[in-house]
Amino acid sequence: SKFPMKCLCNLRCFSLSLSIFVKKKIYTVDGCIDWSVDLKEYHVLAGEPVRVKCALFYSYIRTNYSTAANTKLRLIWYKNKGDAEEPIIFSGHRLSKEDDSLWFRSAELEDNGFYTCVLRNSTYCMKVSMSVTVEASDQGKCFSSRMRYIEKAEITHSKMITCPDIEDYLAPYKQPQMTWYKECEQIEWRKSIIANSTHVWIPDVEEGDGGNYTCELQYGSRLVRRTLELKVTALQTTQPPKVLYPPEKQDTVTEVIAGMPLTLDCKAFFGYSGENKQPIVYWMKGEKFVEELAGHIKESEVR
Repeated sequence: SKFPMKCLCNLRCFSLSLSIFVKKKIYTVDGCIDWSVDLKEYHVLAGEPVRVKCALFYSYIRTNYSTAANTKLRLIWYKNKGDAEEPIIFSGHRLSKEDDSLWFRSAELEDNGFYTCVLRNSTYCMKVSMSVTVEASDQGKCFSSRMRYIEKAEITHSKMITCPDIEDYLAPYKQPQMTWYKECEQIEWRKSIIANSTHVWIPDVEEGDGGNYTCELQYGSRLVRRTLELKVTALQTTQPPKVLYPPEKQDTVTEVIAGMPLTLDCKAFFGYSGENKQPIVYWMKGEKFVEELAGHIKESEVR
């Protein structure tokens, strides 16, 4: 859906009218087309590696890094400091530039921020920024609660848990050596659960299976960890709601004393239809809703 740059090597294609760029929220600053901040965000635990890929080659232009380099286009990286961009000097082992990517061998909290990759030569310039967030683990934990993936499973159903977003750390044609933890501990899985180097398979989810699952992958001398919070829910029902009380097809007569308070209860079975789907119960007298009646009659909240 982003503006397709079909003619990287034909520099005349950038004579397109500015109105097209404005509609696509593209900005031209000092002759460089600025795509602002890419949607993909990078999250990493302090001390772990992360590869930040220049999004230009994946979302904005129809070419790869090798082709761009062969046409004498340079890829330059900057760290955003407020409104300014400072060129990154690759002088140490911890941070390096490899082809289209910025590699943090060991990300630190100070690495938080926005990084901009610029592809340019004397007549061509395009750039985009990427967000990098480095978090410390929660105290006494192997993960940050602000950096968990969320998975859901229905009780009694099966569930496959896989380690997400680790493609950049896998050796080609080689089975990854991965360790799984639950609540940061190596546990003895029950016999029906299969936990191997690539996934955890739960054939029959139980309520106690909810919690935090962490996969740990060795990458060189560093560890790469990803944590998923598994939320176990009730089975989602396909049955329509049913009024349990007052009983169906039976008039219920309640004798009251005039002037005294009265509470009428309605009980209904809804089943489970998702965390964000709240049941709706309303009362009527004859053909009128309670809201239309005299002010001394009120409905309570559904509970």
